[in-house]
Amino acid sequence: MINYEIIGSRIRQKRLEKKLTQERLAECLSISGEYMSKIENGRVNVSLKRLAELSLILECPIEYLISGSVTQAPDYKANEFTKLLEGLSSKEKDVVLKITKLITSLKK
Repeated sequence: MINYEIIGSRIRQKRLEKKLTQERLAECLSISGEYMSKIENGRVNVSLKRLAELSLILECPIEYLISGSVTQAPDYKANEFTKLLEGLSSKEKDVVLKITKLITSLKK
């Protein structure tokens, strides 16, 4: 069951973090301030489309608004790099590590 009060609370929290008033957020969504208040208080069922709009404006994943958590996508490049290292000897891994540290230090 979807708990719209919790979703509304998360929306309010993100709005405050962005230093937006309820009225300003309502304007961005082309809705009334009264309706925005109802969303934040969980008195209306928020559509997926509206949640998507809110997530863009509030710059947070829609997943956070719905569930309160965000699942990180796996870092495929890191996984690929790890697989490449598996076939190397300890000495070769040390060389790769030194080269990586050198490249990183050049960026500073």
